[in-house]
Amino acid sequence: MTHSAAPSLVAVDWGTSHLRVWLLDADGAVLAEHRSSEGMGATAREQFQSVLEAHLAALTVPADVPVVMCGMVGSRQGWAEARYLTVPVSLADVAAAAVRIPDVIRDIRIMPGLSKPDRQSPDVMRGEETQLLGLSRLAPSAGERFVCMPGTHSKWVRMRGDSVIDFVSFLTGDAFAALSHHSVLRHSLSGASVDPESAAFRDAVRASLETPADIFARVFSIRAAGLLQDLDPAAAAARLSGYLIGQEIAGAKARFTVPGHVDLIGDPRLGALYTEALVIAGMSCTLHDSDTAVIAGLAGALSAPPKTGTDG
Repeated sequence: MTHSAAPSLVAVDWGTSHLRVWLLDADGAVLAEHRSSEGMGATAREQFQSVLEAHLAALTVPADVPVVMCGMVGSRQGWAEARYLTVPVSLADVAAAAVRIPDVIRDIRIMPGLSKPDRQSPDVMRGEETQLLGLSRLAPSAGERFVCMPGTHSKWVRMRGDSVIDFVSFLTGDAFAALSHHSVLRHSLSGASVDPESAAFRDAVRASLETPADIFARVFSIRAAGLLQDLDPAAAAARLSGYLIGQEIAGAKARFTVPGHVDLIGDPRLGALYTEALVIAGMSCTLHDSDTAVIAGLAGALSAPPKTGTDG
């Protein structure tokens, strides 16, 4: 594979279930990319280097082009541990704390995660900190802002300028998957994509915002509605999604004094659901593409001198 512009950096998002590799030029533009299911969960520690090098060879990446990675590849079970930094923390300090993989010729670095060691509500993130760094580069803000990052473990983040002040995680995506496939609700739902404009989704969001305390009663009512009212499986899925997303927003508003505007980092599908739910909650949002944010964050981390070893 040949490239019209000179490669300058390889950006890698290596999560539990996915591997995404982007080859960038000096301006951060994507020259080529590879995606695979070779996530950390399917890769033994001694295989990380060979898996990465196979993708770099397929992209014909020269040996002197550095690699910056984020995600679960930097966890204790990953290639090399890039330890959590405690909030509040500057995103510049996060970039500077990237750990260089020892005993390899190529310059390969892993971004650290963030932690909140609160005794009552401890929390961690790994991967999202890089998206936040990307957001701060693509859409800088000197004041306070709130960022919502939908996903398997959704994050709500309070920032001030380029610093992360506080954050909280919600098990929203994980809960939807578990309830859909491993609870009594599996008999009631369809696998169709949820329409954010459906009445079932909107009404469910409103219900969770108005009475968040009875979330599990409302979730079980989906099963009862299927038995007693012939609730359509697609509407049942929309109802479950709306209940959980509405509950998440209610929880974020209880944790923080969330202003009327939120920066939303996500893919188009989840972004559409959260945009509609935030409007119902009386908030506006600006949607930022998650891939674009992580690429910008990894590109921004390159200028910082890396740490060596696994004591990040």
